[in-house]
Amino acid sequence: MIWRVFRRSPASAATNASWWEAADRLAETPDAAALTGLRAMTRADLPPDEVEQQEEMLDGLEALVTLASSNGLPRLDTQHRVIGADACHLMTPATLAAEHAVPGKLFLTDRRLVFAGGHARTWAWHRVRDVARKGRAVHVVVIGPAELVVLQCNSFGDAMIVRHLARRLTTRPGQGD
Repeated sequence: MIWRVFRRSPASAATNASWWEAADRLAETPDAAALTGLRAMTRADLPPDEVEQQEEMLDGLEALVTLASSNGLPRLDTQHRVIGADACHLMTPATLAAEHAVPGKLFLTDRRLVFAGGHARTWAWHRVRDVARKGRAVHVVVIGPAELVVLQCNSFGDAMIVRHLARRLTTRPGQGD
């Protein structure tokens, strides 16, 4: 009898699923008006962990909308040795799944994607064929030799921004083979 309190009703689960679907669509095509609409769909009667995840997603979407509406790419000053003379556009903590979940730092530069954790791994942008986000993970498809790079970010926002910037960096003129 007491367990009924902790169960979600089918209507609640459907509403929550539609919220996440709308959030994922917004992550694909950032829009300030759509973000306002998504905020209005947020419900306070959800379990606390769900409310916290939705707040994290909204914060990430807000950062993404701001980034997408800006001109140019952000530029960070870093003296990390793996960057060298590259222009750095993002530095964030991440975990590389293929390396037995080794934590490290992920860098997006004008020339390549760099993961520094244990040892440095790099992938030139012209080899990247697709970048997708699945929750807090970013999946990067690289060719020649083909591989799937799975990067686990610390937040939805980090994953969305990595995906957004990586897509912009792979579609710049002169990035073809």
